[in-house]
Amino acid sequence: MVWYVSIGMYFWSLFTTWLHTLFVAPFQHTEMLWLLIPIWVTWFFAEFFQEKHGTSMGNAITNSVVVIWGSIDCTRQTVRLISAGIITSTGDMILRFLVIAIILTYGIAIVVLGLKGNKIIKYIGRVREVTYAFAMFAPVFYHAVPLTIKHLIASVLFFPLFYFAIELLDRYTPNPKAVVEDMEEDGGSKSSSGGGVDWGDSSSGSGGSSDPFGSSKSSSSSSGSSKKGKDDLGDFKF
Repeated sequence: MVWYVSIGMYFWSLFTTWLHTLFVAPFQHTEMLWLLIPIWVTWFFAEFFQEKHGTSMGNAITNSVVVIWGSIDCTRQTVRLISAGIITSTGDMILRFLVIAIILTYGIAIVVLGLKGNKIIKYIGRVREVTYAFAMFAPVFYHAVPLTIKHLIASVLFFPLFYFAIELLDRYTPNPKAVVEDMEEDGGSKSSSGGGVDWGDSSSGSGGSSDPFGSSKSSSSSSGSSKKGKDDLGDFKF
């Protein structure tokens, strides 16, 4: 029974670490808000006005710019902390730069795969994923939250909770008018571009028959009637 309680307490500790990183630390160290506020605002408008029903490859590539720029800012903060003597542990430095390299590689990979037309970026480059990465790690690089194994586990473990919470919001909140109009335009363009030549309508407009060769038959029938009339006139004697 004791080990059940220990596991439960450990998971609760991970969960509180996750909540603190997302919702408390940014307001305790307001300097990081210069990075996080643009990311959160971008997430809100992109999520509910562009990616409510999925993302396009163009949007995914655009999102990668946020990843790359955020990685540069995190590098700047890390170098500043090292120069100020706040970070002195070699292991901590290596771990920080390793995380930055992973995030930067993630952003560059989205761009490269997008230029190659790989549709996987529509799944790995959504704005919610980009937002989550920086919401969890910006406090670390601004020295508001320590970078520990516990933090890394919490980031991975509770990512599905973050992802599907937003998915539920997308599903059960009404579509903004702009999204509805875009969907209607897309549906109309697909309808108009998907139609082919309707032979039945075309022929019925000219001859009233659904047979595309109906006009030829009508022409030959008219020719036969004219010939018969001429023969009748030939037999008539004045």
